[in-house]
Amino acid sequence: MPRRAPTSSGYRPALDGLRGVAVLAVLVFHLWPAGVQGGWLGVDLFFVLSGYLITSLLVREYARSGRIDLRRFWTARARRLLPSLITVLIAVLAAAAFWTPPGRRSSVALDTLATLFYVQNWRLLASNEAYFDANGVPSPLRHAWSLAIEEQYYLLFPLLFLFLARYVHRRWTLALVFAVAAAASAAWMAYLFVPDVDPTRVYYGTDTRAFELLIGAAIGAWVGPSQWGHERPSRWVETISKLAWPSLAALLVAFVALSEDSPLVFRGGLVVVCLLTLPAILAAASPHANAFQRAFSFEPLRQIGLISYALYLWHWPVHVFLSPERLGMSTAAAALVQAVLSIVFATLTYRYLEAPIRAGGLRGLVPRSPRISRLVAVTACAAVAVGTVALPRVTSGIPTEETGAGGGELTYAVPSYQPGASQRVVVVGNSIPHSLMVNFPSTRFTDLDVSESTSFGCTTFPGQQILNGKPAAIPAACRTFWKNWHLGLFEADTMLYFLPQNLLDDYEVDGRRLKAGSAEHDAFIRSSLDSMLAKAKESRVKRPVLLDLACHEMPTFGQNPPSLNDTAKVRHLNGVAKQWAAQNKVQFLSQFDRLCPGGTYHGKLNGQELYEDALHYTSVSGPIMWSWIAPQIRKDTAK
Repeated sequence: MPRRAPTSSGYRPALDGLRGVAVLAVLVFHLWPAGVQGGWLGVDLFFVLSGYLITSLLVREYARSGRIDLRRFWTARARRLLPSLITVLIAVLAAAAFWTPPGRRSSVALDTLATLFYVQNWRLLASNEAYFDANGVPSPLRHAWSLAIEEQYYLLFPLLFLFLARYVHRRWTLALVFAVAAAASAAWMAYLFVPDVDPTRVYYGTDTRAFELLIGAAIGAWVGPSQWGHERPSRWVETISKLAWPSLAALLVAFVALSEDSPLVFRGGLVVVCLLTLPAILAAASPHANAFQRAFSFEPLRQIGLISYALYLWHWPVHVFLSPERLGMSTAAAALVQAVLSIVFATLTYRYLEAPIRAGGLRGLVPRSPRISRLVAVTACAAVAVGTVALPRVTSGIPTEETGAGGGELTYAVPSYQPGASQRVVVVGNSIPHSLMVNFPSTRFTDLDVSESTSFGCTTFPGQQILNGKPAAIPAACRTFWKNWHLGLFEADTMLYFLPQNLLDDYEVDGRRLKAGSAEHDAFIRSSLDSMLAKAKESRVKRPVLLDLACHEMPTFGQNPPSLNDTAKVRHLNGVAKQWAAQNKVQFLSQFDRLCPGGTYHGKLNGQELYEDALHYTSVSGPIMWSWIAPQIRKDTAK
């Protein structure tokens, strides 16, 4: 059992109970998303609670001394946050060296740096990693986006508070300022959010999530000392706290039922969720004992709350690295193992690192030997630094299905290549052809001037892909790509058009749902290819080339396997595309025949990983693929 938190007159065990509810909601959401589809809202409870507690702390210190000791404040936050964070980062770097595909390791290293410096939310935005994306291999540090926002708040909010304290002397006025700022942030989120468009920008953005912390700050200022003086109980506070049970019940319903797909979520819905947390927070923090406090001081729940920070840090890397595929277990059994391991790791981290350092600084780590404490701290920091630099250079690993070793390896003798007349080649498609483009060996194929017209996750035609039974959100970038993808094709010698894997799923077009494999869906595929070919002809492309889909074995992380794992679906789509190409006299190149002989998945090519993340080509496999594609283009030219 973790040690009890340091007691003081201000300690409220029920607040730890609320933390326990929040972290359990997030944990269950990641392990069982179908059952608790709104569990991600636990982060919102964390944000409001953090805003409330930090503001209450600052209000009390300013009322007592007329100043804020910023150095002490930031040191306390560092003691609270860094021990567990650095420990988890070391574990992530070590696990990534064995269980992350080589092509993905540099990305994990960058994620580590972004997490350490608390800018991971912006890093994820820059790298196009969507929080609600169930496909592909996610970053083991994706969840650190929320820690980044909180730490940015810890860094900037005390400065804002000090500035306001010079001019504001009443709690109501201070609370009003924070409430107005919260309203501005929420309005900004509503403005930026577009229905049916991927919500990643508004989800990760500090500017669009600040209102949750500021709502907590407003209530913390409101119930704080009046005129920076003595504490004065508020009748309104006591009245609101009596709503704790019904508001909590509504919040739990949201945890179970509220989906990110609802347009109302990012247009006021999250504001309502945050407001629902306030009665529970006020009841838990009340100086007057009440039934709500007794219930949420329930010892097992309080213990979960004590380790909530470490548990949040551990659960996602455990989920990513110890997936059902890797453990060789069912989804339910793997989820149980992941939950138990996360709690064990979090408990050990809290007991032996977080709590001692929080209470006594580095000396608390090894009380009898401060030198050893300092040595451990320096070694841990050095391990993160060295690991971040070394990880991209690690080439070995444990072969598993997820790293792409299933099905043996392929060998491909790279043929000689004789450059011919110069020609301009444009690669068209999503992130898969983009991975080929960035790994084009220009020094070998000097006669090919290769450029791209690609957009991550996008197709060249309108329509909504159906995922998990619901129309998927369409990123704004994809809507733009639909209109503009052909603009760079003008008078290109060759267009390499890569068949998008989106077409493996059901599609909604003009209000009609087309089931994959049906005659209607096949007709949609052909009409989409017709549209592509028409645009290519308008752009005076001399030779359009169509490439089909290869087979894949993507990790599922306990969720529904992506259609790309269904070889029968891939064969059917490729067959429709091949027939269309023959009818329209378009050159057809089969990645499936090249990489999946006999319909069998192969994870290695010439002894190297074929894919960096089970989907995209690597810096080694990309040039090998070009050594197959380039002669095909030349062969057709020679005819």
